[in-house]
Amino acid sequence: MESVTQPPFSAAVICYNEEKHIANCLRSLTWCEQVALVDSGSEDRTLEIAAGFPNVEIHTRPFDTFIKQKNYALSLCRNEWIVSLDADEVLTEENIAEISELPLDVSGYRIGRRSFIGDQEIRHGTWSPDYQLRLFRKSCSQWGGTNPHESIQIHGDVGRLKSRMLHYSYDNFDQFIARNTKYIHMMVDHLEQSGRTTNAAEPYVHCVGNFLKAYILRKGFLDGAAGLFLARHIAGGSFLKYRLLAERSRERRAA
Repeated sequence: MESVTQPPFSAAVICYNEEKHIANCLRSLTWCEQVALVDSGSEDRTLEIAAGFPNVEIHTRPFDTFIKQKNYALSLCRNEWIVSLDADEVLTEENIAEISELPLDVSGYRIGRRSFIGDQEIRHGTWSPDYQLRLFRKSCSQWGGTNPHESIQIHGDVGRLKSRMLHYSYDNFDQFIARNTKYIHMMVDHLEQSGRTTNAAEPYVHCVGNFLKAYILRKGFLDGAAGLFLARHIAGGSFLKYRLLAERSRERRAA
């Protein structure tokens, strides 16, 4: 892969039990002067693999929230320009070549993702092109948003890369279901803590709306069985999120 020498970049990566993906992720960051990797207690070969990359600095921190974990990784970065990747994301040679030619006259750049479940790329629906702010100036950025859907809060203009990165989202559909269920409960906890309430009708409204958006409006049906699976489970997850929130709202009122 082509190297980028000016300006110096730091990369921030958080991980946990990512031995399947971490080598490809870190290999795509070898052009960075420094990679601050924050691990939350991996029990597989993640850290052994990471230690083989000379620009990687390994740190450990118990996991609490994605926002705090990523802000900690960001604080360890020494350079102004940051590349922030999840451990299952990989920059392509096209990404790296494009980054080397960027004028860097804005505060950050969004990069579209080509997402996969197993070997199948999801080319339609709400997963594509899925632009994420992955390249930004440290001095005007910090992680915020809501857990588990954290996002960079940035001051200033933001550009967009033409090339797209690779995102190995899930190894299979069972992994998607398990992880998505975990994330739904995290989102409900956040909504409840922020004082959000709902009613009996809202779960159905979000369920139908999300299915129509993912499967019809964003043409998820063109991904075949995988598109139908995702649309159904995205809709079902939305229903479950607001149903659980409604149940907790009723419990608080009854207490």
